[in-house]
Amino acid sequence: MPFRLRVLFIIYVLVAIGCLWRAVTFNAFDLLTIGVFPVLVGLWYQSKWAHVVLYVYISLQSLGVIAMSVVALIALQITPEDVKLEFQGSNIPLIPLAIGLYSLVIFQWWVALSKVSKQYLANDKSKLPEVHP
Repeated sequence: MPFRLRVLFIIYVLVAIGCLWRAVTFNAFDLLTIGVFPVLVGLWYQSKWAHVVLYVYISLQSLGVIAMSVVALIALQITPEDVKLEFQGSNIPLIPLAIGLYSLVIFQWWVALSKVSKQYLANDKSKLPEVHP
């Protein structure tokens, strides 16, 4: 598995662990968290359909981040003093959070659209560059 796909796989494993924790703790299921499992299976087994599932999953994430950004911008225009994000009593700054989310989505698109990823998921191992650990 190429290095960038390996990093993406590790990120998705962490998301899957968070999904399982959320499902057990809050009994909450949604497409953005449960959708990581088919992507993980496709990447692990180097399936040809994994590229399509990866595109759909990242597209859903992109739409979610864009929708939340638009809602946050509208809320900031209406009542800027009321727009804040708190988690367990701690205030989370919105600008670093937004930069982090957009960076994560852009990284995923970069990995999914890379030639190395397409070759890996097409089971064409002869064209893959050698990766030395």
